Amino acid sequence: MSTPFGRSQLLPVVAIPVRNEAERIAELLRALGRQRYLAGADRALPVVLVFNNCTDRSAEVAAAAAADQPGLSLHAVVVEFPAHRAHVGSARRLSLQVARALLPASGQGVMMITDADARPDEHWVGANLAAIEAGADVVGGAIFGDDAEEALLGPRFVARAGDHERYARLCDRLTALIDPIVHDPWPHHRHHTGASLAFRAVAYDRVGGMEALPTREDIAFVSKLRAAGFRLRHDPDVKVTVSARTAGRALGGMADCLKQWVDMANADLPHLVESPKLVIARARLRSWLRSANFAGMADGQALASLLGLPAAEWCRRRQDGSFRHWLIERYAPEEPDAPATMPVAEAIGEMTAHLSLYEGLGHAA
Repeated sequence: MSTPFGRSQLLPVVAIPVRNEAERIAELLRALGRQRYLAGADRALPVVLVFNNCTDRSAEVAAAAAADQPGLSLHAVVVEFPAHRAHVGSARRLSLQVARALLPASGQGVMMITDADARPDEHWVGANLAAIEAGADVVGGAIFGDDAEEALLGPRFVARAGDHERYARLCDRLTALIDPIVHDPWPHHRHHTGASLAFRAVAYDRVGGMEALPTREDIAFVSKLRAAGFRLRHDPDVKVTVSARTAGRALGGMADCLKQWVDMANADLPHLVESPKLVIARARLRSWLRSANFAGMADGQALASLLGLPAAEWCRRRQDGSFRHWLIERYAPEEPDAPATMPVAEAIGEMTAHLSLYEGLGHAA
């Protein structure tokens, strides 16, 4: 089977934090070894693995697995962080620092991240490169749970996950109608997490890299990139499957979320989501900030004073063209942990009605 993506002059590198993944790391490396893309240079795909305070055989298993993948060039770093820094943010930041050193200073470098329990689609690298060559600076991949593992969590969990995905899809569609973005056209998805991110190395340099936060380091990094004016594409062609385990490695990560869902489903607690009202209000504010006329505030003093912003920062953002993006990330950021207050069935019904109205207005126009 040939890849649908053409030859690329971009140079990719993959960076991954690892914490006690002896059972899954070989599967990840086999998935990376199956990547179908045409590199601009005849070279193996560099893969940086940072083994963060591992107490199992993750490093040995990875070395053996990589030896069977001639398309990979493994760069392993074994590190023992002090207790207060022994988290995914520290490991991911270090993996990216090592990965950046493997790339040229020119604009050809593309850095990609995923998780140690993930399985990227065979076109994952190629689809990321294609999206960046098409104009994106940052690419979020679509994340899919492992169906077999999710089934083991029970029918109540599966039903809850299905309802959550349906509501999220409705929110995505309505948001795209209220606040359409040229470089992220519909259809798209909502994911831009550490399970699948790709970005230009020069964008990484411009924002000073990723901070070593104990949680949500990936979300914070994407917000920083967007605030600087870099274009994020949620490309449906970029796909990654992740595990459905409920005992994870990262505090507040997907495993913690899944465990909470399982416990709530088994306890027959109501499935609550963010209300459509708040989703719509955020989308409208983002749309307004994206298009508002600030021409009469060239020096920034009036608006900066009104919003409590440093006037110097406002002026700098006006000069480099990022001020709208900065305001959006500051005053209307996406909220993955938004308060869940409405039963999901009610929210689906209300959001479906809103969507029909907006789509009707669009057709009428």
